[in-house]
Amino acid sequence: MAKKYQVIPLNFSSFERYMIYRKDEVVDAFVRTHNYLFYDTCSVLHHSNSVNSQIIINYLKSKADVIFITRTVLMELTANSFELHQSQIQYFKELSDNGFKIVLFDEELVYDCLKEVLNISTEEANRLLGYAIKEVCKYKGKTSEIIENMDKRMSGKLRSVNPGNRELFSVFFKYARAHKNEGDSIAEELILICIIVLTRIPMGRYFFISDDMRIRSQVISVNDYILKHHGRKEPYQLTTSSLVYKMYRDGLLTNRDDMIEIMKSAFTGNVNVFFVGEYDIQQRYETFKCEELIDRLLNEKDFKIIY
Repeated sequence: MAKKYQVIPLNFSSFERYMIYRKDEVVDAFVRTHNYLFYDTCSVLHHSNSVNSQIIINYLKSKADVIFITRTVLMELTANSFELHQSQIQYFKELSDNGFKIVLFDEELVYDCLKEVLNISTEEANRLLGYAIKEVCKYKGKTSEIIENMDKRMSGKLRSVNPGNRELFSVFFKYARAHKNEGDSIAEELILICIIVLTRIPMGRYFFISDDMRIRSQVISVNDYILKHHGRKEPYQLTTSSLVYKMYRDGLLTNRDDMIEIMKSAFTGNVNVFFVGEYDIQQRYETFKCEELIDRLLNEKDFKIIY
């Protein structure tokens, strides 16, 4: 039976104190930070299940103090039961206790963030949204399906270089969420659309924490698009594998058993990684057992995990 989704979890009151979700507070949190961590569904699940979650939090804290959980990610986390599991509530509590602001981000609020920071017309903002959608649609994923199936008048505006001065963000993102299906990548695709639009603002760094390797080619394509059009290469994707490598490199994670435990919280079997070995001259892609991968990292001085 296909999964069902709900916009507001039934037990939202159990964890709302850990989150910023009112529109004015969300926009204020965006404006006041300069490093943006967008957390994907799978990585929230993985890291909340690790007994070494505090080590992960310590590393993330060195990069930023605001975490963005999009509305679609929360819908995925609460599928079927319509309630957030206690392990994820506990993880959000740990993040909050460590000084993180956790922003529940309705994707359409990118419009309000743009208007708050830039002197930009609604039509120009709509045009940015259309360009971002076009870029993400190149890979013929869920966003492409949504654009093809939505009202032709609305999809025409989103595709047009003259989309008009009526704000289109709310209609598009709410329609996209309403048509989410099990197994699609709409949460990740909407995050990428948000980041493309937001990088029009000339400040900040964007980190995308996701173990979904299906979207790696899309992330690279978005990197190239943002570099070409907005003058910087964003977002930087962090997988659990690359997090383990970076935590080890920075001296935050040195115990072999702890490294393996974090890896196994994300990968039940073998792990696929992009890496550069000690004697490699270019990036490689291989499948490892968790123990084998960690031993390579510990024993090869120049071994680097990229994704």
